[in-house]
Amino acid sequence: MMVSTHKAKDWPFPNDPEPRDAVLPLLRVKPWMPLHAAPRIYLINAQVIDTEEGKLFDGLQTIEIIDGHIASIGLTDSFTYTDTKAPKIDLDSRFVCPGLIDAHVHISAIPGSNTIADMVRTNAQVTTLRSTYVLKSMLSRGFTTIRDTGGATKDTANAIAEGLLEGPRLFQCGFAISQTGGHGDFSPAQSGGDGLGCCSGHSGSLGRTADGVPAVLKATREELKQGADFIKIMVGGGVASETDAIETVQYSAEEIRAITSTAWQMGKKMCTAHAYTPEAIEHAVSNGVRGIEHGNLIEQKTAEMMARKGIYLTPTLSCYGIMVRRPFENFLPPSGQIKNKQVMQQGLEALRMADEAGVTICYGSDLLISMHALQTEEFTVRSRILPAAKILKHATVNPAKMLGQEGKLGVVRQGAFGDLIVLKKNPLEDICVLDRPEENLIAVIKEGRLVSGELVGFPK
Repeated sequence: MMVSTHKAKDWPFPNDPEPRDAVLPLLRVKPWMPLHAAPRIYLINAQVIDTEEGKLFDGLQTIEIIDGHIASIGLTDSFTYTDTKAPKIDLDSRFVCPGLIDAHVHISAIPGSNTIADMVRTNAQVTTLRSTYVLKSMLSRGFTTIRDTGGATKDTANAIAEGLLEGPRLFQCGFAISQTGGHGDFSPAQSGGDGLGCCSGHSGSLGRTADGVPAVLKATREELKQGADFIKIMVGGGVASETDAIETVQYSAEEIRAITSTAWQMGKKMCTAHAYTPEAIEHAVSNGVRGIEHGNLIEQKTAEMMARKGIYLTPTLSCYGIMVRRPFENFLPPSGQIKNKQVMQQGLEALRMADEAGVTICYGSDLLISMHALQTEEFTVRSRILPAAKILKHATVNPAKMLGQEGKLGVVRQGAFGDLIVLKKNPLEDICVLDRPEENLIAVIKEGRLVSGELVGFPK
């Protein structure tokens, strides 16, 4: 029997008076957080994609990453290595692109259900647990940043930032705000109400209801209080909601202005709106909204107005075909399938119109349940009418600007986050390379750490 020799004279307990050095790191308040910053590394002999200019950097490049940020970049042949002991990862002329940004996701629209009705009835704890699968999968497809437009919270964003959960950097709005009978209202449609709503209404898996200026003010302030990075308002009808036609215009001008002015007063937060039709888009923009989600039915004058006012557009064109083909034929109710065809009739034309008008366009997937696995299909859909360089900008430079992260995300430049993907082929030649990550994606680096794939010599 061993007897400790470290007992203090006045220590009355049978334990040793000090914990072992080996376990001290595990006794921190947040033991899951990394003990050390990401190591300094050099990625050498890389063909680096300039997303801002839509071309490759001249010559093979070396990228130096320190503490999770790009410290310098220059020609490999003439690069000065300030730390000769730091690992040099030879990419052997492979392509390096900034980490991708998906600006319209719903991480709480989790796999595990066959229909949208079942999905919205999933309890909160199961939803949170299953969302960790969604997050990790998105990261493995090369998306190092996501913008959740209904359902995610600051708690999840913090858990990712601290290293407790593995996933992309998360910008979120909490729950989207919807009028009763609007796109975010998934409660039963029945005379006399459902008995759930009071004051600020009720919350579902993606949205919450609020009616009248006092209620929408309270809802907005509550979402900002929980840490929302922006606010989303349902201003028009939607495909997945049964009780609102696509052409409906939702919320009064006074209600929308109450939301947008409060968001601006409480930290200059932008508001974005779910809207398909010109009427809904113009209603939203004229009352302070600065972003439009979907916008499939826009007209020329609407697109020109959006460009003139600097309104961001995030189309989500791939989801409509995905929601009605095998194995998701029964995901939408019959009414949703009719509306699905309605909004897709001119989706590609709307994208072309917005592009020609000069609207700043962002990448969005908007997929639900197991459809998340097809997150990259939006690249292929947009390639039907737009060149690769523009589409790549949709998933890098443009959403970075919308998120207030210009120069930090979506680019390979000094001072940016060390968020990079390594590819076998050049997406500027064929953007569909990004829609086949299982074939073309070699590695994903987030903040200077290898989070998916393999690179010989990269420190663990």
